[in-house]
Amino acid sequence: MRLFQKFFFLLQAQTSHGLHSPSVFKLYTEVINPILQKRISTNDKTHELIQEVSQFYAHEIDSGTVFPLVIPHLNPEVYQQIDQDLIPKAQSNSILFILHPYESTLSQDIWDTLVDDPRVIHSIDLFDIGILRFNQLASKEHFMLKKS
Repeated sequence: MRLFQKFFFLLQAQTSHGLHSPSVFKLYTEVINPILQKRISTNDKTHELIQEVSQFYAHEIDSGTVFPLVIPHLNPEVYQQIDQDLIPKAQSNSILFILHPYESTLSQDIWDTLVDDPRVIHSIDLFDIGILRFNQLASKEHFMLKKS
């Protein structure tokens, strides 16, 4: 099942070609793709992505501070907390990292629900990590990105 999901993801995901958001293009070319290209463990890539994406957005936001939160697994209880507690309090400098959004059919359904939530403005899907942002001044966009 996961192999099929990965194959379907790779068919839909894009690289820097066709990215119409200058901010996401810069994030992809300067941060995400170089990390994805590294020959290091998936765990190390995950930690580096969280750190570097957070730093990237800290430079992009006027306040210079971001509040990243890492969710290791999605399940109904976690979704309820995200939906009722986290998203209503999220600000433009909040970033939610979802690890393993395709871990199971249930986690994928929850991930899709989060991506569709109108309070989530930017979502970036890297298959093994999902990134959610809540900048109310931007238009809603969803990006599926793979290494080039």
